[in-house]
Amino acid sequence: MKVVVIGGDAAGMSAASQIKRLKPDYNVIVFEKTEYVSYAACGMPYYIEGLIPNFESLIEITPEKFINERKIDLRLNSEVTEINPEEKFVIVNNEKKENFDYLVIATGATPILEGLPADSFENIFTINDLYDTEKIFKFIENNNPKRCAVLGGGFIAIEMVEAFKERGLDTFLIHRRDTLSKSFEPEISEIIINKMKEKGIELFLENKIVKIEHRNSTIIINTDKTELEVDFVLVAFGVKPNTEIFKKAGIKTGIKDGIIINEYCQTNFDYIFSAGDCALAKNIVNEKLVFSPLALKANREGYIAGRNIAGKKEKIAGIVQTGITKTFDLGIARTGLTFEEAKNSGFDAVKFDFISRTKARYYPDSEKIKTIVVAEKGTGKLLGAQMAGPVYSVKRIDTFATALFNKMTLKDIFQLDLAYSPPFSPVWDPVLLAARIGEKHINIDK
Repeated sequence: MKVVVIGGDAAGMSAASQIKRLKPDYNVIVFEKTEYVSYAACGMPYYIEGLIPNFESLIEITPEKFINERKIDLRLNSEVTEINPEEKFVIVNNEKKENFDYLVIATGATPILEGLPADSFENIFTINDLYDTEKIFKFIENNNPKRCAVLGGGFIAIEMVEAFKERGLDTFLIHRRDTLSKSFEPEISEIIINKMKEKGIELFLENKIVKIEHRNSTIIINTDKTELEVDFVLVAFGVKPNTEIFKKAGIKTGIKDGIIINEYCQTNFDYIFSAGDCALAKNIVNEKLVFSPLALKANREGYIAGRNIAGKKEKIAGIVQTGITKTFDLGIARTGLTFEEAKNSGFDAVKFDFISRTKARYYPDSEKIKTIVVAEKGTGKLLGAQMAGPVYSVKRIDTFATALFNKMTLKDIFQLDLAYSPPFSPVWDPVLLAARIGEKHINIDK
């Protein structure tokens, strides 16, 4: 039995590894268009910042280990350029034909450029893989830049302005909206923005990029409101599924051209599976398909796809789109639906927020944390939550994510027997306090 896997990062190598573990006699071929596999993409901003001492630390598992220990036929610098689902073959590097019995599509996502010339300017960057990471790091090391701009307002933009500022650069954030990414509630955006200002980031919100051009060795950014001159630019508008050749071949796609998969990670061809950032997922809160390029999703889907190809019958339950990051000493986390998403999904939703403590009031280093909760009126069903506070404190979002997964109400959450000790939380932890405060909101018309 021959299995071809397209893509050698989290989802692809998880699938390949599971197949070889369960079916050692299967011939598993992985085509990876770069020379890197299984690397820590989420660690890339922190390497650039200087928190991670060496580039090799970002490599999770080496190609040699996959080949020699896991017996995977890993072929680097090999890009699948065409696929024929009906006849079960792919074309690699525009010339070599490879047949398959099963196929796993794990091609990830590509940066959204919105027409900006990132490919033609050596000092306009994206950060999508280790090549990008190494280019940015070496540019800073070799050129001693003084000023840079980050374009965007999502997780990557937030992480990268910190990385550049901590490297001593005058850092500008340019974003077309008056708040940051729509995945953050406006109140959370405001906290992030204030933290950036406090740390010396200069923000240009409600600025639409009109033109970017070279002037000698610098970049001139023209927005609809201002002009900036910087030494380099990072484009962080987000990413989109890397699925063009598959869509053309008849693999069904949905929003943003992400591949539609069922609960077993199968596409509309039952012998073709997909996993990771190129595949859509079901948000179990509103039962809608979403594009959610997150690391755990990719690893889990690859794992399940591989096990199912090896003869198991395991399901993906769905996701609640839990995300967490930091900017300087501020932690930010979110899960479930925003208030706007809840309303647009047909829920009779209410949003409330409050500020509480991270530890007992009297305990040293007790700090403030803001919590926002979205719930359904009448039923009290939890729909979403967001938190902003000290970095160590916002991992509490996992409790909200667990409650969402189990479709719990605020009354259910109130009954949770959470751990308490003054160094760790108040007796009424913010999660429990959310349920307690929420009771007076869920039956009030807003």
